[in-house]
Amino acid sequence: MKCRKGIFGIFAVLLLMLLTAGAGAAESQWVNNITVGEHGMTWDYTESFSGNDSIMFRAYIDREFGDNDGFVNAWELLKADKEIRMQFQSSIDKEFDVRLNNESTGIQVVDIESTLSPGIIGNIHSTDEVVNRYNVTYRWKDNIFNASSIWFLGQSNSPVTIILPPGIDVVNTSGINNLTKRINAHTELAGFFSEVSGDRGEITVNFIRNTSVQIEPQVNVKNVTAITNATETQPVKKVASKIRDGSILVAGFVIILLIYVFKVRKK
Repeated sequence: MKCRKGIFGIFAVLLLMLLTAGAGAAESQWVNNITVGEHGMTWDYTESFSGNDSIMFRAYIDREFGDNDGFVNAWELLKADKEIRMQFQSSIDKEFDVRLNNESTGIQVVDIESTLSPGIIGNIHSTDEVVNRYNVTYRWKDNIFNASSIWFLGQSNSPVTIILPPGIDVVNTSGINNLTKRINAHTELAGFFSEVSGDRGEITVNFIRNTSVQIEPQVNVKNVTAITNATETQPVKKVASKIRDGSILVAGFVIILLIYVFKVRKK
């Protein structure tokens, strides 16, 4: 299974290729939001399914992580969530999806998070939209200003937004279609991953440091504490993870209770 963000979508390739071939009204989308900082990077992914695709996704969760009874329970969703994070890590271990100066040796994965939609819980035949979110945080061993290029591996034809830190001037880019470039306090690139082969898309951004820009101490345009305090915040993340898991279980219980009450009243 190719199970990786822009690294080909969580379940997306397997699911859509095997289960939705020839399906009618359906839609799936994979959106990449990358925020590059001086000392690290965050990559946020939003995966959405609707119509027949959402049915197939629910059926896949029920079959692969549950009892295949036509109903996704909270415990099945939690198993899928755990498996997704493991697949992310395994996929990144095989091939990093980001490189500096075409090297990944100085890059460390700090944290991987996934948030599967609680709306998945319930009857697998529901066509309600499913929106899943994933996040991977990286740390640079060296300051990005000592590099001259950054490379990204993503799902071909998927939309991507790349925010670069202040003090970076883009020289040129390759591998991004319909490029839109905005320059304010920092440079923002938007477009779509160009297809290299099949589902594989690659983007390269060559840049230089703008020495006229005074750099204020920071880690990331988007999340200053996510990388520098990664070690210290692990207990907090564990607590947050437990809260999230508890929320999923509560949501599942409420949905099942409502279904039961509805059936009783109907009788």
